Amino acid sequence: MWFKKIMKIFNVLILCIVTLLLPACGDSSGKIKLRFWNGFTGPDGRTMLKMVRKFNKENPDIQVKMQRIDWGTYYNKLFVAGIGKRGPDIFVVHADSLARFAYADFLRPIDDFVSGTNGIDVSDIDPNVWEATEIDGKHYAIPLDVHPAGMYYNKKLFREAGITNKFGEPTPPTNREEFFSALKKLKKDTDGNGKPDQWGFVFTYYPNLARSLILQWGGDLIDKKTKECTVNSPEAVEAVQFLSDIINKHKLAPVAENMDGWLGFRQGKVGMVFEGIYMLADLQKQKDLDFGAAEIPVLGKQPGVWGSTHELCLSPELKGEKLQAAWKFVKFLSDNSLDWAASGQVPVRRKIRATDEFKKLEAQYIFSKEIPYLVYLPHVVTVTELMEEYGIALDKAFRARCSAKEALDEAAERYEKTVKRQKAIEARTKR
Repeated sequence: MWFKKIMKIFNVLILCIVTLLLPACGDSSGKIKLRFWNGFTGPDGRTMLKMVRKFNKENPDIQVKMQRIDWGTYYNKLFVAGIGKRGPDIFVVHADSLARFAYADFLRPIDDFVSGTNGIDVSDIDPNVWEATEIDGKHYAIPLDVHPAGMYYNKKLFREAGITNKFGEPTPPTNREEFFSALKKLKKDTDGNGKPDQWGFVFTYYPNLARSLILQWGGDLIDKKTKECTVNSPEAVEAVQFLSDIINKHKLAPVAENMDGWLGFRQGKVGMVFEGIYMLADLQKQKDLDFGAAEIPVLGKQPGVWGSTHELCLSPELKGEKLQAAWKFVKFLSDNSLDWAASGQVPVRRKIRATDEFKKLEAQYIFSKEIPYLVYLPHVVTVTELMEEYGIALDKAFRARCSAKEALDEAAERYEKTVKRQKAIEARTKR
């Protein structure tokens, strides 16, 4: 009996020793293994998987293993993994989330790689897109794409409403006058019950929709220079009230029900929606929907659109050959982003967007024209809290529970409390 106990303890010790030695021994195949995390759980994920397999085939000494996590839980898992220093080697974050991870020291600056012998020509990236990767004088990511909002419209409904040119081709609106004219022509009560069952326009994900209009009025949610909250600026109030009036005053759009509006467009009951290029795959699957793509019309005082970017980031834990291999993969994705465009994205590299192959992708090409008007949010760690308060305010304004000014004033007040708490935490940390 005592002999069996000793042997059992001995076997456990041997197992522990082997387990501890395994990382030091490395991979028996001799390959450098890299973990790549992202939130591409839809058709874009299948495209990215093909790109990963292509890289692995072309680089037999490196093996990239991709893990896809739903965006709803992705950031929390990524942050927790970073705290425990168990994060992935390469990962994707949206441009608005860079600050949160950079200030937590979960990102490696990439300036030395960009300017190195195997670097990337940053002049091939639009200035506003490249600038969005900079925090406190350092660049923390390589942009993979740009996904601006644009307009999708139903060509069949436009033809039926007579919104066409002399050749009978649909003509999407480009300004406020044309937009309102189209809304009135497209709104119909087809079954005669006194209630519209066809609309010219519906609200989909309205935080993005409203920000496009706020930018068109010359405002934004945060001041670029001071980082102060401007969600209740006169420009923001005017833009949000304009949208609220479309529903509540002019009766030219139904009460906002968030993404239910997108379903209405897919069902052929809506003439226009403002949505991101990443929604294109949904429409392409639907063979019975005759749709087109256009730039968002200028409804305010200047062009402006919401948009973001999938940023490729490196772990600060990477060293030596593994770090070099990770950069090689990041550069591969950037250099081959025309393949990524096929999943319904706009490549970040200008030279790729100038190719005939890209121009054949009609919706992506049209949406890419809006990149100069895209404004990224300044880098603040409390951006998530701001967006929550902003979203609540929009819901109140669009449902006519209060005026746009009242709703946005309340959002600003509540957000400022968050800022004060954050500053207090930072002060305690410094001490």
